[in-house]
Amino acid sequence: MRQFSAIKAKHPDALLLFRMGDFYETFREDAKTAAKILNITLTKRANGKAATVPLAGFPYHALDNYLHKLLKAGLKVAICEQMEDPKLAKGIVKREVVELVTPGTAIADNYLEKEKNNYLVSVIFNEATAGIATIDVSTGEFFLSETPLARLKESVLSLQPSEILCAERQQKEVGVLFNNQVLRITPMEDYFYSREMAYETLISHFRTQSLKGFGCEKAAMGIMAAGPVISYLRLNHQTNLEHISSLKLQSDQDVVLIDEFTQRNLELFRTIQNGGERGTLFRVINETVTPMGSRLLGKWMRAPLRNISEIRRRHDRVEYFFNNHKQRSELRKLLGQMSDLERLISRLAANRTGARELNSLRTTLDLIPAILTLLADDKIFGELKLNLHPLESLVKLLSVALKDKDVPLSVREGGFIRDGYSKELDEYRYIIKHGKEWILQMQAKEREALKIPTLKVGYNRVFGYYIDITKPHVDKVPDTYIRKQTLVNSERFITPELKEYEEKLLTAEEKMAEIEYAIFQDIREKVLKEIKAIQQNAAIIAEMDVLGTLAHIADRYKYTRPQMNDSSRIDIRDGRHPVVESLLPPGEKFVPNDTDVDNQSNQILIITGPNMAGKSTYLRQVGIIVLMAQMGSFIPADEASIGVVDKIFTRVGASDNLAAGESTFLMEMNETANILNNVTPHSLILLDEIGRGTSTYDGMSIAWAVTEYLHNHKEVAAKTLFATHYHELTELEKLFPRVKNLNVAVKEYGDRVVFLRKIIPGGCDKSYGIHVAQMAGIPMEVIHRAKEIMVNLSSDERVLPTEKSKYHKIPEPDKNQIGLFDQLESELRKKLSEVDINSMTPMDALQKLDQLKKKYGV
Repeated sequence: MRQFSAIKAKHPDALLLFRMGDFYETFREDAKTAAKILNITLTKRANGKAATVPLAGFPYHALDNYLHKLLKAGLKVAICEQMEDPKLAKGIVKREVVELVTPGTAIADNYLEKEKNNYLVSVIFNEATAGIATIDVSTGEFFLSETPLARLKESVLSLQPSEILCAERQQKEVGVLFNNQVLRITPMEDYFYSREMAYETLISHFRTQSLKGFGCEKAAMGIMAAGPVISYLRLNHQTNLEHISSLKLQSDQDVVLIDEFTQRNLELFRTIQNGGERGTLFRVINETVTPMGSRLLGKWMRAPLRNISEIRRRHDRVEYFFNNHKQRSELRKLLGQMSDLERLISRLAANRTGARELNSLRTTLDLIPAILTLLADDKIFGELKLNLHPLESLVKLLSVALKDKDVPLSVREGGFIRDGYSKELDEYRYIIKHGKEWILQMQAKEREALKIPTLKVGYNRVFGYYIDITKPHVDKVPDTYIRKQTLVNSERFITPELKEYEEKLLTAEEKMAEIEYAIFQDIREKVLKEIKAIQQNAAIIAEMDVLGTLAHIADRYKYTRPQMNDSSRIDIRDGRHPVVESLLPPGEKFVPNDTDVDNQSNQILIITGPNMAGKSTYLRQVGIIVLMAQMGSFIPADEASIGVVDKIFTRVGASDNLAAGESTFLMEMNETANILNNVTPHSLILLDEIGRGTSTYDGMSIAWAVTEYLHNHKEVAAKTLFATHYHELTELEKLFPRVKNLNVAVKEYGDRVVFLRKIIPGGCDKSYGIHVAQMAGIPMEVIHRAKEIMVNLSSDERVLPTEKSKYHKIPEPDKNQIGLFDQLESELRKKLSEVDINSMTPMDALQKLDQLKKKYGV
């Protein structure tokens, strides 16, 4: 236990997996934690006479499975290995921590999700600006950015990181900001976040004299965030970082950064209802055939483009595959045979791969010439073709060196190098295969040479191989024979030739494994010399996959190419919601709708109509269409002309964020504040039901004021779609020239209501709430009662239980039952009677009156 304690003292913040023979053991508090998370047995181990120590362990070969669970629990794990053969050790076996693994640094396949990036994010901030550095260790992607401090949280959470790094001095603020929203927050010593230290760390890693070549030399805060990332990986014993070969500066001037609110509200990756993937845009359009393509599609969705020429370039490429079905089909077939190059090369750099992965690399590279042939149009694909490298010499090396079949999982086992690649290896293989044959040949040769027909070559564990000669023939033994043993009837000898062969034969298996491992490492080094070219290939393969997929989806769902421009107008004809449309039963068609919004005359569209009529769907539909268009996709509409937006803001739906201690109303106000503080005239705002979490008049007042603010202030006068149940807001059309009313068409058949899902001009003066309640299955007695109460409430008269004449066809109520307004009036009277006017100042009295008015809505 002394050895364990000494090693644990060096890593107090990590759960220590202590290798003991064929098991990883945990002790003390680590054991209790491991037993709970891994659902393994907690036992005890004797620790001298003083006490027993809690113990929990698992077989070494199950490490990946158990490590996955520990990381998902947000833990840091220290893996301590035996550094020598226990059989050869003198005393206690030498042990060392060989790796520290955290949620943000894991590269094992069974921890990572193929379709998603595993981001580690580092943050640093001052009074105004935040620096953010983001890395996916499993792919080598590394980029930095700078953002106003107010946008730090949304910028980070939009990436859905597994772990956040920060300076110790800012640990408290970061903890409060991201409370319960990431697996792990890891503080680092402050000096790692100094500009000098961060800068030196980066140029040392990239082996450059400056960062000018990466275009981020002047991004001081971003650099201060990025340097500690490399330091953190080194501290975690990840010294093989060749795959982290570039650093990119990401700017919101180039892309529309989709914040966490918008990702959630548009249900891009998770549904609001249950957090699942079914019913999301990603699920509908993600028919990529490679993990790299799937991850890139997610990035495009989180960061649509703002540059019109870049958007059109993507549209051109999608259109090519859309119009050329045969090439698209062949491309997708080829891509489907490829491995995950990004993660493969990262594991290779970390020395976590075997011969199987090298075979996968060879197979993937071998398909590139066929892809180059498919990309025949140089005008559209010329740039991509220039950066796609077949790497013929590397493919040839892998083909010549590696076996195709029956390749072992571990390179330590050997058996994966082809015959003929290494002369030395071939000799040992021959020895193993023909060992007995050689012994028999030597025996026959010596019998003939010495004329001793009874001469035998034998073997025992003490002497190894020997030559046995009976006593009558001992005088024929030559001087080259060395006597080893005398028996009753014979003498046993050895020869230099026999001992040399014995050495080869007995150590052949071990030698073969050593030779093959050395060959593997040599090949690995040669592969790593081409790491940048392989990473470029991975990026282009991913892009080809996404482009082909977007064309495939457009063909299947009848999407069209949008016309992009730099105007302030969004004009969509017969637009559809791609997710809702895909989930409709066979034979049922989605009802399409037009959208025409701009900054000149139709800036704010007030949309009214019944609940369940389709207002929220329409809002999301517009946002999704604009997002799809700017990410380079075709769109679900007959046609569209879209002026590029710089941001998409949404305030859709209502739900509490209990984990963060936020009520529905506070969440609404947080999201609304985020919009008003960051919006520009080039933005698109989608607002749904502001003010539902508070009283009617409070909510209506806020909704009115927000609309007025967006209309009257040029610096925030963005294109806005506002769905509301406050029908009073339709009056705004008369007061403000750029406000227009729309409503969802409804058809009434007596007591029945049919929602037509069609957006038409004009406001709606009825909510149809009771009809919706009836559709939901509310008991008819409640429905009838609600209708009669509504009639009375609509009369602008105070309804009291004594006014029974106003309740038609209602049974006599229980005399002991307290009515709604009786209860409110009773409470108000009680509160007033408790007020001691004589002890209050006039100001106290006014404040108390104001409180009561707000509470009881009078």
